Amino acid sequence: MNPHQQREVDALLNKMGDQNGGKLYTLNIDEKNPDGGNGHLPSHPDRSKRLPFNTDNMGARVLKYFKKRLPVIQWTKQYNKEDIVSDAIAGITVGLTVIPQGIAYAIVAGLEPQYGLYSAFMGCFVYCIFGSSKDITIGPTAIMALMTEAHASYGPDYAVLLAFLAGLIILSFGILQLGFLIDFISVPVIAGFTSAAAITIASGQVKSLLGLSIEEKSHLHLGIVDGWIDVFTYIKTTRWEDALLGIICSVLLLSLRSLNRTNWFKTSDNPDEGIQTLFNKLSPTGQKVLSKSVWFVCTARNAVVVVICAMMAGFINPECVDVMDAMKEGNYTGNATCMWTLTGKIKTGLPPLKPPPFSTMSGNSTVPFGEMAQQLGSAIIVIPLIAILESVAIAKAFAGGKPVDASQEMIALGFCNIFGAFVSSMPTTGSFSRTAVNAASGVKSPFGGLFTGGLVILCLAFLIPFCAFIPKATLAAVIITAVIFSVEYEVVMPMWKSKRLDLIPAMTCFLVCLFYELELGILAGVVVQLLFILYHTARPGVHVQIKKVSGSQQEYLYIAPDQGIVFPSVSYVRNLINKAGMRQAGPNVPVVIDCSQINTTDFTAAKGFKAMLSDFSERNTEVYWLDPSPSVAHTLKSIAQGNFKAIFGDIELGEGARGGSLSPVPQVSPATAPLLNRGGQQPADLEKV
Repeated sequence: MNPHQQREVDALLNKMGDQNGGKLYTLNIDEKNPDGGNGHLPSHPDRSKRLPFNTDNMGARVLKYFKKRLPVIQWTKQYNKEDIVSDAIAGITVGLTVIPQGIAYAIVAGLEPQYGLYSAFMGCFVYCIFGSSKDITIGPTAIMALMTEAHASYGPDYAVLLAFLAGLIILSFGILQLGFLIDFISVPVIAGFTSAAAITIASGQVKSLLGLSIEEKSHLHLGIVDGWIDVFTYIKTTRWEDALLGIICSVLLLSLRSLNRTNWFKTSDNPDEGIQTLFNKLSPTGQKVLSKSVWFVCTARNAVVVVICAMMAGFINPECVDVMDAMKEGNYTGNATCMWTLTGKIKTGLPPLKPPPFSTMSGNSTVPFGEMAQQLGSAIIVIPLIAILESVAIAKAFAGGKPVDASQEMIALGFCNIFGAFVSSMPTTGSFSRTAVNAASGVKSPFGGLFTGGLVILCLAFLIPFCAFIPKATLAAVIITAVIFSVEYEVVMPMWKSKRLDLIPAMTCFLVCLFYELELGILAGVVVQLLFILYHTARPGVHVQIKKVSGSQQEYLYIAPDQGIVFPSVSYVRNLINKAGMRQAGPNVPVVIDCSQINTTDFTAAKGFKAMLSDFSERNTEVYWLDPSPSVAHTLKSIAQGNFKAIFGDIELGEGARGGSLSPVPQVSPATAPLLNRGGQQPADLEKV
């Protein structure tokens, strides 16, 4: 090894060492015989050179890693008193929203109401430490509740175990940076899934909205069809009091939502006629007070409506909760009636802090962990994917154009579910509606989650007895008005106008989710989308045209694949080129394959092209490869050997031989022109791979 080679080796080793955080050892060359290759290690290398990394910087690297994975260390440095006030206002506002939603989503999941509140506080606390977005709030959501319902029917232990296992998988995805798997769920599939889930959730609440008494449920296993069959079968059991209350609550909630989106209570130099004009006539103090009051009522509309209805039920029928519980137990002998169907007694107090259930009781027998996991089935994978999808999408939506660390969001969400399982939480993820409330409330940091979680704990400790008076029709109205806006009907026309083929996976996912199961629906949509991708990979577009060399009458057959050629597509492309060559090429018309769009190839494709080149060689037809990339050229030449001939040149506009139209053709240099003119031997100075 000469000194120049030694310097190259040292530079390469040092570069490798820098990539590993430290400098690798170098080879020493015997100065008396530098060309002899007598490299040897130093007799007494120091410790830092023996290791593939520099231990002196290990502490700094570990500290940097923990700072990256613990965002709380960063934002607390700039935290001040004004931020605390803003976070307190936002956190309490979100808390007033999550309490009624948590109770409602627990009912959607088929669990007792307190489980919704158990799921609403631990995620808020944990996300303060690991979360990177100031706006996101973690807790129960409608989709998570609906996907948990099928498994919660076996008992609450299954829902808690599902939260723990989902947290482990989400955390693993974050640590291993496997978030790219979410990219395989396309926007059409997501739209179909969320729309079907929203319709399913809303349909399931119609019976509570109308106060129906369903004695025997339909078991056709046709998704929402079963629920609507029950509704129409028992429509005669409708309680007009519940139906009237549910409709009034729905109208009120939708009206407050719309009011929050108007400009009636906003100052303007050119106010609209009507309410905004009257608002602008108030004093600045009056405008501020009224504007903030309207905003608070509209933002916390769920809590406002639920509290009003609970107070009405408590004053009208204060004994109704006891009556309902006695009726459930079959011990009631009186004739008292309740005006509305109420939620009923809810277990008071904080949940016990205990490990997730790795076994449970079913009757008098114990169900081990293996059977519980088998019962959960595909939900162990599907629910973490949906949770990641929701949370990361929300983080990006509220990032304000800033980059989002998806891996950190997955780590935070994983820990939220893992720690949540220790307080009997069902699977949780980011909530779009509560995140929007959080952002609109002026939150400054994830610290607002402490106030949200604290308010939920206060409710569990002191307010649960009052929650028993919440009418079920009111909760149904809260759920329906929250989910109906998740039906993404607005994406249908853009897909129809841009690429109608995308409607197939969207409708496949939508219909399977709607009329069968959510897990299989999203799987069906992903499978259809992957089939489309595989088809396009196996059947790439290939442009074939007879062209002329610029400035001459020499014709050649121009072939341009529009993507990389790999093993599923090689037979198709090879046969297409062979057919075109047999019809249009010949001894005087060579073939030029434009490689500008071929970004990759593989061994199978190279073997196929070798056979193709042999076929052309037997017909005395030359084949040239225009502008292949180094990797493609290396793969093809390694297999085709001397039959692989590469030419290089710029692209200009030249007149095509057929049709008289202008078409892009290769501008060959003088060195490569003789190849196409067919007039002489291959020049010695040809740039060849």
